[in-house]
Amino acid sequence: MGGRPVWLASASLRRGREIVATGEWSRTARQRIEQVLLDVLRGVGDRAAERLFRMNVTLCVHRALTPEEEAALPPSFHAGEPVDLAGGPVEILRETFNGAASTRPCERPEHHILDPYRPDLWLPGDCGACEPCRARALVKSYCPTAMGAA
Repeated sequence: MGGRPVWLASASLRRGREIVATGEWSRTARQRIEQVLLDVLRGVGDRAAERLFRMNVTLCVHRALTPEEEAALPPSFHAGEPVDLAGGPVEILRETFNGAASTRPCERPEHHILDPYRPDLWLPGDCGACEPCRARALVKSYCPTAMGAA
């Protein structure tokens, strides 16, 4: 969110013990889970800087901290170096803040299958060639441990 710290709320859906891929969620289920996420974040953050997006296993909301919340963080938070980058989303569903290219989905993602019996459950791998992937690579160059790099 323009370099601002964010609140993150995320949720997954299960059918018994099995995870339901977000691409299989009904519209009603997605709306209900989105409402739960917004309820969790009620009273915190800047609603003018918010993004709802999905991964293949979770629905997520990022909301920037307010200036007051950010000012209340300890000096050690601001002095720390970034150590990780979660990777791009599968789909941005709604946003009130136009994020950087690094926050956009890969245009041609690799599918890293999590379970060979569930090809719908995959992690997106960056193609490395599109604008969002090139932008994430620049961020990763500042985060040596990002995405498993040595």
